[in-house]
Amino acid sequence: MAIKGQIYDVSQSRMFYGPGGPYALFAGKDASRALAKMSFEDSDLTSDISGLGVFELDALQDWEYKFMSKYVKVGTIKKTVPVTDGETTEGDAKPAEAAPSESVVPEPKETTTGGEADKE
Repeated sequence: MAIKGQIYDVSQSRMFYGPGGPYALFAGKDASRALAKMSFEDSDLTSDISGLGVFELDALQDWEYKFMSKYVKVGTIKKTVPVTDGETTEGDAKPAEAAPSESVVPEPKETTTGGEADKE
């Protein structure tokens, strides 16, 4: 599971993130928006945190600190951003604070790198 582009190994908490667990829907995804909003809606299972309010961003930061202290970081989500029609460029995920929340950016395709995230 990932928060703000950072992938964490949550396998030690299978009862929560494994099949049938209360947070299983977050597994294998960047759940930043859902965590910030405390949402279990499929539409919020995304890394897109644009438009979130101060309280939601604070909640997301709290989740990030919890994950950093409890779970091992095993990778980073790489984003592919369209440059022109038919061309793409790969770049590392930027911290959420670095992107202005008012800008509109095309939805990037996400791939994972490192650790257990590459295994199926």
